Amino acid sequence: MDGFVPNYIEEIKQRLSIVDIVGQRVSLKKSGKNYKGLCPFHAEKSGSFYVWPESESYYCFGCKESGDAFTFLMKTDGLGFGEVVEQLAARTGVALPARQAQSREQTESSQERERLRSANNAAATYFQHLLLKSREGQAARDYLIKRGVITASIETFGLGYSLESWDGLLTYLTGKGFKAAELVEAGLVGAKENAEGHYDRFRGRLIFPIRDRQGQIIAFGGRVLDGAPKDSPKYLNSPQTILFDKGATLYGLDMAKDAIRRADRAVIVEGYMDVIMAHQYGNQNVVAPLGTALGEKHIGLLKKLTKRIVLALDADTAGQMATLKGIEVLKQGFDNKTVAVPTARGLIRFEQQLDADVRIASLPAGKDPDEVVREGGGKWRELIERALPVVDYYFASVSATVDLNSAKGKSEAVEKLVPAILEVRDRIQREHYIQKLARLTRIEDVLLRSEIARAARSVPQNRPASTGSVAVAEPVIIDESAEEAPPPVHKLEIPARPLELEDFALAFLLRYRSDALPVVAADGETVTAPDFVRSENRLLFESLVLSETAGVSLEDFEKELSPELLAHAERLQSYIRAEPELVDHLSIQETMRFQLNRLRTERLRQVYEQGSQVLEEADPASEVSEEDRLAQEQIWSQVSEISNRLRVFYPKPSALFKDTRDR
Repeated sequence: MDGFVPNYIEEIKQRLSIVDIVGQRVSLKKSGKNYKGLCPFHAEKSGSFYVWPESESYYCFGCKESGDAFTFLMKTDGLGFGEVVEQLAARTGVALPARQAQSREQTESSQERERLRSANNAAATYFQHLLLKSREGQAARDYLIKRGVITASIETFGLGYSLESWDGLLTYLTGKGFKAAELVEAGLVGAKENAEGHYDRFRGRLIFPIRDRQGQIIAFGGRVLDGAPKDSPKYLNSPQTILFDKGATLYGLDMAKDAIRRADRAVIVEGYMDVIMAHQYGNQNVVAPLGTALGEKHIGLLKKLTKRIVLALDADTAGQMATLKGIEVLKQGFDNKTVAVPTARGLIRFEQQLDADVRIASLPAGKDPDEVVREGGGKWRELIERALPVVDYYFASVSATVDLNSAKGKSEAVEKLVPAILEVRDRIQREHYIQKLARLTRIEDVLLRSEIARAARSVPQNRPASTGSVAVAEPVIIDESAEEAPPPVHKLEIPARPLELEDFALAFLLRYRSDALPVVAADGETVTAPDFVRSENRLLFESLVLSETAGVSLEDFEKELSPELLAHAERLQSYIRAEPELVDHLSIQETMRFQLNRLRTERLRQVYEQGSQVLEEADPASEVSEEDRLAQEQIWSQVSEISNRLRVFYPKPSALFKDTRDR
């Protein structure tokens, strides 16, 4: 990793204006030196979202979302970092080294993908024409009318119909200049096994185009209609292609992503019709896997948009099994967060908890989601709002399936519910569920506590972090001196800090990750992703934490990075390797604590100054709307809170911990 690495990410940023990037998605208006608008990441009526041209960053005083232009596009469009780099490089004219070295094979692959997309688009046009205009499409039109699908939804989702013919689509597309081999690669036709020639894969079916998150058609799904042969599968999807990975695609995500972000919640249902009807009735944060179980790749798509997930699967046995499997996949797919838990001795213990809010919506027996949606009257939204936390769902499921009047049933209920209670880390919530189980089974809570303690001792120490606690630092005594009353908000003096502070802290973490990651700052928290404003730093840190949790070596960690993040890691490694190596465990941790205190101070100081600037620029004599008044109060409250927090972040200088950039 030695040698100079061109910082083309920084070059892209220098050629960009974050105001232009954000302004394409958010209506911004000038506010002093800066710009404000309605936050795209949560629903609000007042403008709490600010863009700061000077620091090329944004911050919302409502939901506290922050970042740079790269972060904004990743969150609003659901893109990966590499995809944003490529998109913005093309926009700014910056040549990317990895793209300059692209091989002939890669170029040909890119051209092939574009060719297959064109074939899919042509097929979608053909299918929709047959549905809307042809005599043969009448059965499909009748089916959609019966299911309550309106013409606007047919057009929005691009629904179509495939002829009961072996070569209707094949003939149409070859007439458009596509080769049969290309259509096989696109999954549109199949090759005959025992004879020459090809045949249409979709015949006599209602067609659902499947799009990627950017709205490009990558595959199709087809549903049989009345009169189809009994051995025909009810649903048929395109096979795996270079465009389509069924396990990594969610139906409707391209149209749902903005609504998911606004609602800060994604609702997962089972089928195409569930998604279409939900969107038709104004519930646009709904998506579905494609005839397969919910997988970690699906969760990877969703967690870029929200950490709040509701499973609203069918109420039949298969749906309940899918729900239980989905819960486990969600636990594995989402990240963990470190939280401080006070102990009885006045100390703090640090534990890992799932960084997501997973809930289960219990559908009425015998009804699919689309049927509930069509009932109207707000029943669907009420069902989603009343979705149960996972543990409550387990309680409801066990209560409905176990005979709680028998000794065997009580034993079975305890056996099933104790592991769920063990996952509850909050002591008050855990006590609630212990008492709930005692009432449910009519068993003394003393006996249940004994059973829970026994179960806790039998849990393997290397179990997944999402289902238990993992100590990440030695307990530290709470600093009671931080409870003094804060000074007046606008009189707090905060010293300036170096702008490259987060680069230095991340470089230190890369070099000493095992010793440095568990270190806590003066506020009792370990370093977290929001401590980094720059998108490349935040993403590299998140990857570093995941690799450390999985026990991945630094060499293997680097192999998993995208070219853009690897180049950034190389720059940071070159920077930190110029410094003398620390070998003492205590020195590493104390140095990291010092850097983390400074890093968090800098971040808080920046938000403090930005909030203070907004308040100072507000004209107290002018009349403001009620929404703007509430927004100003919200900002003032947050600035006051920050001024209080900053009082614990003034690390004392020490020669041992001196930042080499001060030399």
